[in-house]
Amino acid sequence: MVAHACRFVLGEHRVYTMRRLWLVFAGCLLWSAWGQESAARWLQRALRAEQTLTVAGVRLNTFQMGARTEQIRERFWRRGDQAIRIEVVEPAARQGEVFLYRQGQWLRWRTGEKVAYEIPQMPYLASELLEVASRLMQNGFLNAEFLPDETVAGRSCVVLTLRPNRPIPPRGRPVAPGPPPRPGERPDRRFPLQAKLWIDRETGLVLKREMQIRPADGVIRTEVVRVDFSPRLSDDLFRLPESVEVRKLAELAYRSIEEAQRAAGFPIRLPGYLPPNTERQQILVHRRKPQENPLVAIRYTSPLGRFTLFQTYKPRGSAPPRPPKGRVRAYFWQDGDYWFGIVGDLPQEEMEKIARSMGR
Repeated sequence: MVAHACRFVLGEHRVYTMRRLWLVFAGCLLWSAWGQESAARWLQRALRAEQTLTVAGVRLNTFQMGARTEQIRERFWRRGDQAIRIEVVEPAARQGEVFLYRQGQWLRWRTGEKVAYEIPQMPYLASELLEVASRLMQNGFLNAEFLPDETVAGRSCVVLTLRPNRPIPPRGRPVAPGPPPRPGERPDRRFPLQAKLWIDRETGLVLKREMQIRPADGVIRTEVVRVDFSPRLSDDLFRLPESVEVRKLAELAYRSIEEAQRAAGFPIRLPGYLPPNTERQQILVHRRKPQENPLVAIRYTSPLGRFTLFQTYKPRGSAPPRPPKGRVRAYFWQDGDYWFGIVGDLPQEEMEKIARSMGR
């Protein structure tokens, strides 16, 4: 009788324990589902804020590649995603540089000059990033993680980390039905390796974002350090002076990677190895057609000879670049959606060594 009672009690205990385990497991599932749903709602709220709010302020862009860090301080004025003005404040060499966005077109102009240039859409505007993130999350391609709240520009922010949880479909295949791309927007834009967003609790505006496109591409960070949610903005703020001529962008030369990055529209990748005493001379961004990604050419000189590193960003299956004719040495290769080429006087083994050092 006692043994029977013991078996009964132990059996009831096992059933009770299994029930508790099942409730805990079900609770975890519900919490995970609620977290993903809550993240989707914050993304939608942030997207609406980016598209509709009129704001002004100061922001700091940081490009971090290994131990090297470059910063650009900018003033900005915007009417949602319809009209934007950005003025570079620092570094001093770029003061007076202005970027204007209106009617689907970006313009680059320097104060006092008589010519402005059309440029491709800048990479990863917050509204674009949020649109892509929302579509990917709806289709189960993103995991979201909430981190403790932080303060940005004196305002309380929700902190959200987003990471793809599986390979995203190849370019050219829509992830989800959506509106057609806007003028200048690449329809096959993909999500970065990871993104971290600081979303203002009161307004939904993204006050800080941090992205890493690929493991070797470094980190791109944009942080609003001062913000005004009730500015008075005139239409003239988003217009060029009448005397300024607008030209199509064909080829522009830049002194730094950070300057060229805006015109390129995709993350420019750099080699981890260069021959000793190599010096970078110039960076050219060449665009043949407005709807195409440009060709970036980085010119170097070294004791072994002059050479140029080319790169562009094309979907898989595109035709590779044609090697140049003549006696010049050349080496071409593909890495994912990137096409690379080295042309110049370097020995072939040096070209291959540079190619192997390009981060993936």
